[in-house]
Amino acid sequence: MVRFGARLLQVATAALYLGPLLAGLSGFGWAMLPPFVSIFTLWLVITRPQQWPQSAAEWLTRDAWLAALSQIMSQTALVALCFGIGRGIGGATDAMPVLHPILPVALSFTALAFARACWDPDRALAEGLSIDEVLYPAAYPPARRPVRNTEAALGELLDLADDAPVLEVQGLLAEALEDSDVFTRLSALVETLAVLPPARHLALRRALILWATEPEPFAAGIAPGALRAAFAAAGQDAGLLGLLLPRAQALASAVPERADQFPDPAVIEDIARRGLSAGLSTALLRLAGQLRHNSATALRPSRRPSRPAGGLQRA
Repeated sequence: MVRFGARLLQVATAALYLGPLLAGLSGFGWAMLPPFVSIFTLWLVITRPQQWPQSAAEWLTRDAWLAALSQIMSQTALVALCFGIGRGIGGATDAMPVLHPILPVALSFTALAFARACWDPDRALAEGLSIDEVLYPAAYPPARRPVRNTEAALGELLDLADDAPVLEVQGLLAEALEDSDVFTRLSALVETLAVLPPARHLALRRALILWATEPEPFAAGIAPGALRAAFAAAGQDAGLLGLLLPRAQALASAVPERADQFPDPAVIEDIARRGLSAGLSTALLRLAGQLRHNSATALRPSRRPSRPAGGLQRA
């Protein structure tokens, strides 16, 4: 699937540049420049959103306007270059196809739709992947990162700013726990976070909650202690519990057989009684009740009739 997305993105890039080349080859004038510059600029917005201001307040700064203007000017020069190459090819081959002006523009515009469909910049940022690595894989051979010990791996996470982008931290967290003793590293991380105020390492705490409540790894039981670590990282903080509880409740309902991955219901009930808001306390008590029900259902003997001899048996 990743390879298919990369191929699709490469096709979209080719279509993007082919539009102004065809416009130049057909001999269209500079009146075609504005629509192509707009399309090329939107391509940058879709594929490289981190290069543009992320808030209205940031747009009001002089540096943001200068950076945006420089990118627009670079795209203008790129489109003009494509026009020139197209005209050069047309003059050299004495071939000037007669095309409707909308066709080259439509060709480049389709590149935006393909890019939007196959490129997720937020996920790519979290995984540390750039669009250049997808478009030009030969120029970016996969680097083998040396295996780090627990202290080094967690030290890198704890050095991150409290307001670091959560998606980026989540990617680094998953990388630190990959191909390692997950239980040991989670235990060390929770012990460190437990002695600090909830406001410290807030982005790391949020990332740990998001990572621990991913549905597929949870259902597969890849990291059995992850959800307990998430509750420990949230502690009594209302904001962190507000992020964790809806996701935990959804997991408890969707995958009831994994009730053993949650903290003990008594622990959750104890958290609910420590002066939280009525809404959070109710949600915690509801989750504890759901977990007790799930555990009791899992332990209840099955009343289904046994299969006849020779039939398929469930492992």
